[in-house]
Amino acid sequence: MRKNWLLLALLMLTFIACTKNEEPSSEGGTPLPHHIDPVYQVGDYFHNDTLEGIVFHTIAGGLNGLMVSLDEIQLLWCETNYVNSLTGATNPYDGWRNTNILMSNYDLNHYPAIRWSHQKNTWHLVHQNHPVTNRQWYVPSSDELRYLLLNQEAVNATLSAMGRPTMEGKTYWSSTEMGTRSAAALHMQDSSIVISESLKDQAFYVRAIRNF
Repeated sequence: MRKNWLLLALLMLTFIACTKNEEPSSEGGTPLPHHIDPVYQVGDYFHNDTLEGIVFHTIAGGLNGLMVSLDEIQLLWCETNYVNSLTGATNPYDGWRNTNILMSNYDLNHYPAIRWSHQKNTWHLVHQNHPVTNRQWYVPSSDELRYLLLNQEAVNATLSAMGRPTMEGKTYWSSTEMGTRSAAALHMQDSSIVISESLKDQAFYVRAIRNF
């Protein structure tokens, strides 16, 4: 019986020693803190060394999602001389695909809304003659913009607290082309989302979005 107790005690000491050795430690033997990824909710202010924005959509329990820029501007979707050009940027779900189509096939100087969002990317400022290969700032598609407007109350609360312009009562361009002369513009009306086919050379507000 005594041998059994001694054997059990030895096994427990061995388990404890092994468990301690699994903890990460510094050179002095002090355990290092575990890295914990931040979790975000809609309306949270996102910031790191190079990026900042307001979260408006989350996935993976808040570890990832979409955020919107703190600033906005009123711009044309395209210049008047290019209104009749059908670009093919018609994706209603993915504004990044629309942006890549316009970047690859057209001079963005003639597409002010897309150009403004694209110029927020530092990668582009260094490599101006090449398309961005990773998702960065872009004009949302009509569906992505709908998500943003549905969550604008939480977004506006944070923008207002930061002294930034809110989205209330404004019409915004999406990157989704709807016809030869029109693109999708969205606004809130009586708590509902209104999507309109608007002439591309009208000036509406633009916000940039990106993944985090």
